[in-house]
Amino acid sequence: MKKAKPFEQILRPLYEARAVIAWTVSAVWCLTWAFVLEFGGYAIFMLVAMSGLMAAWRFHAAHQLARMKLSLIGKPLSFISTSQLAKALPSMGNNLWLGWGYRWEPRHTRRAYEVMKRDLAEIYPPSWVLRFLGEKRDPATERGMQWIHGLEQQEQDVLAPFDSLKGHCAVVATTGALKTRLVSLILYQLASRGDTVIVIDPKGDPELREICRSCAAATGEPERFLMMHPAFASQSTRMDLLKNWDRVSQVASRVSLVLSAEDSTFKDFCWNAVHSITNGMKYIGRRVNIVSLKTAMQSRVSVERLTEEALTKFFKTDGAEFSDQISQEIAKLGFSSPKQGRGKPSVVVETGSVELTAMIQVFNRDLAEDHAEARRKGIPEKLEEIKGLIAILEADKQWFGKMIVSITPMLTKLSTDDLRGLLSPDYEDLDDKRPIMDMMRVVKGKHILYVGTDTLADPSVGHALAAMLLADGSAVAAEIYNHGVEGDDGSTPRRIHVMVDEWGDVMCEPLIQQANKGRGAGIFIWALGQTLSDLVDAFGGNKSKALRFMGNMNNMIVGATQDAATMEMVSEKFGMTAIQVRSQSQSTGSKTEDTGLEFSVNRAESISETKTELFPPSLLPGMPDLQYVAMLNRSEFIKGRIPVLQMK
Repeated sequence: MKKAKPFEQILRPLYEARAVIAWTVSAVWCLTWAFVLEFGGYAIFMLVAMSGLMAAWRFHAAHQLARMKLSLIGKPLSFISTSQLAKALPSMGNNLWLGWGYRWEPRHTRRAYEVMKRDLAEIYPPSWVLRFLGEKRDPATERGMQWIHGLEQQEQDVLAPFDSLKGHCAVVATTGALKTRLVSLILYQLASRGDTVIVIDPKGDPELREICRSCAAATGEPERFLMMHPAFASQSTRMDLLKNWDRVSQVASRVSLVLSAEDSTFKDFCWNAVHSITNGMKYIGRRVNIVSLKTAMQSRVSVERLTEEALTKFFKTDGAEFSDQISQEIAKLGFSSPKQGRGKPSVVVETGSVELTAMIQVFNRDLAEDHAEARRKGIPEKLEEIKGLIAILEADKQWFGKMIVSITPMLTKLSTDDLRGLLSPDYEDLDDKRPIMDMMRVVKGKHILYVGTDTLADPSVGHALAAMLLADGSAVAAEIYNHGVEGDDGSTPRRIHVMVDEWGDVMCEPLIQQANKGRGAGIFIWALGQTLSDLVDAFGGNKSKALRFMGNMNNMIVGATQDAATMEMVSEKFGMTAIQVRSQSQSTGSKTEDTGLEFSVNRAESISETKTELFPPSLLPGMPDLQYVAMLNRSEFIKGRIPVLQMK
């Protein structure tokens, strides 16, 4: 049977120190009387040796407990330069350095519960002891409970394998506690390894923007830094968010992802409309961007113009032999009601142009429906690009109105004011010196792209911008997943890191898709937020959806937080454990029937096990700045701290 370990009490008095003094005095006493009484040398040697050994044995125990007590003062704030970190990176292998820390075990839970039962004056050493040891800090006056990190004397480098980080990572901490410094530490390492980093910042934090710029400069390649910010349009990089697509359906899917409509059937109608219009624009050779797409579908008249341009091209090239039929239709329509074609059973499509109506009539009536009919009759086949446009005009006008009410406001938000030139760049404008980029070029160039969505100034536009950017990223991820990246020989993995600050302002369907399916394309999601409640609000109050998103985060780093839902989530992620609990009882009594035994005293002490959270959630509000608890690769629980990274 395994022998039970003794119950550990780290805050008890240092009883061993008394024994050390006693045995030391014993050794000195023996030596003194040996000289006075001239005892034999062998006997004195044995007595002194025994006393010395006992003093050393008790000193070892006292020293261990004293070190544990002193470790409760925690660690001071640390600093590290980029040059120091750069020298250490080769020795870290395929791992990300997350500061220093230790693995959180049940013994640390037991120690934490013992400390939490004590007053602050009992936890930290007296000030005179700290001064004697040369410690300038007073942990009792610092922000946070410094003793949390001191529950373990030895700490080591915290290394997170990139293979485990493919499962994405959530970072949760209150304002000013951890996130910005952690991003700085992580971003520099990613930039130094040649990874692509995309930072989406709804606040437009100048400090975070400068961190991105400084990290690029610190790696010796300042040109890797790119910025896009509506408030600084003249300094921003222009981004063509509808450039990367192989199939027309991808444009429609990307736009549909950004729509917030809950009705899936209505979203399918919107998808079909965008697909048809994009197909028509491709047929006539018009560049597809946000502005041109909005222009083409902002009204029924716009769709009619696009359809007329497409039909004109068709009847000049593939259907030139139908020019006489078109002229006849124009003549007929000039003398009849536009709603009916001279007694024919088919209904004439109402348009604002007689020529367009005539071309639609000829297209619908005289052309072959499929390839087999076209080959059999020797006439052109109806093109899908034009059939889709005509279908929009044939549809009910009320349906078309509902469709554009959902789509055009979103496209308008992304093409208003300075965003028009930023997101729909004019490739022929030689006077505009701002570079034009797209997500595929960002990935190929291994850039550090900072995107400030300026949500504080304009929430709806900021959210639409973030959603569209992430949708473009999803399309690039699919391209990489299917075909890889041109120029890669496969010798080194290509990693794309998407850092999303303030997840409550950025959460959208494209981000959820990347979290679900982006791993195969080398996409790493770093989702940063202050509380789980922000995420729940982003999902319309649906806590199940928020937890489902967090379920895709196989790694989690948590700093100080006071949100009850966040603390509950962390304790559930860490799970439960069993710890030893000591209980004491004492009772007194009196009786009169036995002479001399009028009083009785009973004292009992017992040790039992109780089930509790592995990491007590009550510790999270008192977590010191730049300290965290982490769950890495779903199973490794870490208590860590990070330094302040200095760009040198």
